[in-house]
Amino acid sequence: MTIEKIVLKTEKIDCNGCRTCATDYEADNLKHALARLNGASTVKVDKVTGKVTIKYDTKIISASKFTERIEKLGYQVEVESREEIQ
Repeated sequence: MTIEKIVLKTEKIDCNGCRTCATDYEADNLKHALARLNGASTVKVDKVTGKVTIKYDTKIISASKFTERIEKLGYQVEVESREEIQ
């Protein structure tokens, strides 16, 4: 098993409406959508900065699957950093 940590940068996860409930809801949806991908072990979404931190098994899934999922949800995304943990 090879675990890698990737930090992705998205646009800020917010809306023009009610920031209290909408941002929590959007961040939770993004986190849930990424965590459901087979091979993801932990997913953290910072709704203020737009940073998404994911630990995953590189033998099961590639980093591109996470960026593809984020783009399908309507966000622009770029890789900020990657590091092998094990």
